[in-house]
Amino acid sequence: MGDRAESSGCLRRFANCLFGHSLTDENVKSYLSLHSHVLDEFVADNVNVETVERWLMRKHGRQDSEMFQLLASTSDVLAADRSGDKVIPREINRYLDTNMQAVVYELNTHIEQQPDLGTNNKLLLFELSKIIKTAVIADGFALYFVGDCINSLCLFAPVGLIDNQRLVPAAPVGYGITIASYVAKFRKTLLVQDLVGDKRFPKGTGLDAATAIQSVLCLPIVTVSNDLIGVLELHRHRGKTPFDIEQQQIATAHLAWVSVAIHQVQVSRGLARQSKMNDFLLDVSKTYFDNILAIDSLLEHIMINAKNLVNADRCAFFQVDHNNRELYSDLFDIGEEKEGKPVFKKTKEIRFSIEKGIAGQVARTGEVLNIPDAYADPRFNREVDLYTGYTTRNILCMPIISRGIVVGVVQMVNKTSGAAFTETDEDNFKMFAVFCALALHCANMYHRIQQSECIYRVTMEKLAYHSVCTVEEWQGLMRSMLPKPLCKDIEQFHFDISPYEDLWPTIFVYMVHNCCGKNSFDLEKLCRFTMSVRKNYRRVPYHNWKHAVTVAHCMYTILQRVQGTFSELERKGLLVACLCHDLDHRGYTNSYLHKFDHPLAALYSTSTMEQHHFSQTVAILQLEGHNIFANLNADDYEQLLEIIRKAIIATDLALYFGNRKQLNDLLQAGALNINNQTHRDRVIGLMMTSCDLCAITKLWPVCKATTNDIYAEFWGEGDDMKKMGMQPIPMMDREKNEEIPSGQVVFFNAVAMPCYRTLAEIFPTTTQLLKSCRENLAQWEKVAQEGSTSGLTFGQTAPSKNVPVKN
Repeated sequence: MGDRAESSGCLRRFANCLFGHSLTDENVKSYLSLHSHVLDEFVADNVNVETVERWLMRKHGRQDSEMFQLLASTSDVLAADRSGDKVIPREINRYLDTNMQAVVYELNTHIEQQPDLGTNNKLLLFELSKIIKTAVIADGFALYFVGDCINSLCLFAPVGLIDNQRLVPAAPVGYGITIASYVAKFRKTLLVQDLVGDKRFPKGTGLDAATAIQSVLCLPIVTVSNDLIGVLELHRHRGKTPFDIEQQQIATAHLAWVSVAIHQVQVSRGLARQSKMNDFLLDVSKTYFDNILAIDSLLEHIMINAKNLVNADRCAFFQVDHNNRELYSDLFDIGEEKEGKPVFKKTKEIRFSIEKGIAGQVARTGEVLNIPDAYADPRFNREVDLYTGYTTRNILCMPIISRGIVVGVVQMVNKTSGAAFTETDEDNFKMFAVFCALALHCANMYHRIQQSECIYRVTMEKLAYHSVCTVEEWQGLMRSMLPKPLCKDIEQFHFDISPYEDLWPTIFVYMVHNCCGKNSFDLEKLCRFTMSVRKNYRRVPYHNWKHAVTVAHCMYTILQRVQGTFSELERKGLLVACLCHDLDHRGYTNSYLHKFDHPLAALYSTSTMEQHHFSQTVAILQLEGHNIFANLNADDYEQLLEIIRKAIIATDLALYFGNRKQLNDLLQAGALNINNQTHRDRVIGLMMTSCDLCAITKLWPVCKATTNDIYAEFWGEGDDMKKMGMQPIPMMDREKNEEIPSGQVVFFNAVAMPCYRTLAEIFPTTTQLLKSCRENLAQWEKVAQEGSTSGLTFGQTAPSKNVPVKN
């Protein structure tokens, strides 16, 4: 109390002195130099700590101040815990005479002591930003990155180290948004002393805690090569002294040396990354050329390596069919892993137009598409996400180019880090794509050679077996006539051609003339064509010439009962398609051909035999004197071939089930329109199935006899499988013939009855087919209930097959 009283007295004397004389700086300084305790008293009562610190910084000068702050942070941050508490400097005096070379030394030491930082720019800059924060006595900071977000800022928010870092979208780069956005756009340091009062930035810093921030110092982070990689935003809270030009200079100096340190790290890291990339590409090339003979394995490796290269969550690979201007694929990334490797699912081939979607644009232009926000891009199809439940954030779509032509498109989805794909990802993939293109080119060349060999083998086999009809054969057909009673019988659904083998070609010509008109074909060409078709059917138990004429007869009876529904062109096409629908059938199922790698299976991956039947039809039409459609114009000729192709492919029973369901749904909804081409094609497909199965609508003795032929063929295939050490399915095992009646009941109920029921609903005039099918079903149910096949013989008339499956 005595000291304070004395001090108060001094102040009174000081005031009297001042008021008695003129008030000048010299008078004040002179008095305070004699009475220093007055200044001590005044500072203790009226000056805050921040002001005292600022006086101390001025006392030591700017250079000493910079060194003090930098060295305090770079030496003590290393020893401090990561709690974020302020670090207390130690051994400060040791650094007062040190120049800025010490900064670089301390930074490098810091990086060496934290190995994770040397491989991660973001964490490195985050740690260096903490150093700058301490140097300018900031209350907090925000670190933004530009490159990973493509023309927008992302706030770096590390929860821990490498595994937990993340980027949070903040704002687009531009003027009039946030302070950091402005700095990113103009690449200039910005000092804002009063954030609330600055009208240029209506959103301020854009941070949740912005209400506590008064002063902001914001600096662009630029590399030695003048590339902007981020923005550092330093904050001081309300009630604190705002940043000034001194702190700006300190922060700028630090960032300059930070750029040097980062550049040094990047050069070292770049060399290591390039070495790693070289090792990766060498491994890729070895893997690819080891798998070049198996295209699926090659494509799978391309997708695995592409995902690893750019750290994508999903990957798709599409090959380009330039002839049909389509992209196609049958191998897809399902987002699962097995033993640490992605799982790819083989599916039915998917094709889509090259004019559609993001992949289509890359295939057309050969340009890279890097899309940071898929939902903001109008080319992105959101329906895929809705269907799969998968959310697409960003896409990197790259072409694979061989000899100047895009041969494939790799589409990578969602970078695993959460950010967008970068230019570095693009550059790395371009090198990777060169190896992909080379491997694909070699693989395609190999498969083209392999395909040519298959075509050659099939052709040579065909030439060894078949021949064109003789002059006597086709001339004899031209003179042949049907007995009048037979013309009447032909009009019946249940007509059985079996007793009239010599007249089967004549029956077909009669049906063509009666359905399409006698002048619809040149008679000589029609006879040549018919007799050569007969020669191109093999002597197999069921899929033979007799079956062909039977199927054509059923189509004839249907067309006769729905006159006016189909055009002459369609009637011609359907009758020819039925006659040719099993041309060169070998008596083996499609699955058998695929199982044992028959050359036909290599030529046609789906509907194998059906595609071969159509190919044989076209081959016969191209023989001299056989083109029965030669009088058609180009458009009609093309349309007719397409009618025949679709009709023959429709006899693949695997396609029947989906087709009938679609028709049934249309019927139930009352939406079937026979004039709609899609609906019309489905109806024709059902007609082809109905005709192909028509033997089961004949009288019971004919139905039984046909079943005998069918099982003779099935058991022949089963016998071959047993010779190869494989167990056939029960239907093809002759030792399980007691299961035939029950198997027929199942077939009638699951396939035949629904088929004829739907046909009768579309064309009521065909109801007789449904009725006959039902009657034969009753016969099979009776046999099955009796539990005996007495009186029934199966598989006894099978001729030997002469089709080699493997050479």
